[in-house]
This record gives sequence, structure tokens and C-alpha cells, in this order.
Amino acid sequence: MAKSTRSKVKRSFRAKKRDEGVYAATEAARLQRLNSKLMAKIDHGDEELAEPVDDDTAQDDSTAPDTMELDDSAKSSTTKPSHVSTHGARNSRREEWRKSKGMTPVPKVTRMNRQGLPAARRRSGRPSRRR
Repeated sequence: MAKSTRSKVKRSFRAKKRDEGVYAATEAARLQRLNSKLMAKIDHGDEELAEPVDDDTAQDDSTAPDTMELDDSAKSSTTKPSHVSTHGARNSRREEWRKSKGMTPVPKVTRMNRQGLPAARRRSGRPSRRR
């Protein structure tokens, strides 16, 4: 019946395999590897920017490994946090190649249809090959 990977039954069986089955060792090794990468990034990161708020509540890193250090520069800024703009053109690889060769990124349409409008690039509703 349910063959999709969105199926709850398949997902539950996969989760069971990850927890206690044949993939448990692989999953544990993956988690350990990711944890060591994060710990290395924390150790070599910007330690001077992260300061505890109160001396009374501050604990040693060895006693509280799950506490997250915050960047003070983010708190001090009064403007909205910067975000990635999704407005405007996001060039495809083809357009980048055309630009690098000195061509226009998107070639202009020069053909006209019977009504005098720019012709479509493909015929909508028609198959791409004859059957």
C-alpha cells in the first residue's frame, strides 16, 4: 500500500532502525562527529564577543555544556537584523555563462507572431515529440 517515503509507517520503521536497529551505530557515529565539529567551532570561535550576563549565574563550560553563547553585536544593533534579499534576478548557471562570454544573459526575442507580439519560445499544450 503506502509506498511513499512520507508514509508514517515507513518513517516510524526507519526511526526504529536508527534508534535500536542495524543503523544505530552509524547514527551514533554521525551524531558524535557533528558534536565534535560544533565543539571545535565553539572553542576556536569568537570567545571575546561572548560574555556571561551576570557573574552569579555564570557557570563553567564543563558544568553547563548545553548553554549557548550569544553574540553581543546582535543585541546592540537597533536596526532590524539583516536578511537575504529574495527580490530581483537570481541568475541561472546558463545566464552566468552567457555573461562571462560577453553576451546578454537572456537573449532578446526577435520573432513575432501573427498578432504582432513576441513569439513564444515553445508551443504550449503540444508534446515535445511526435507520437
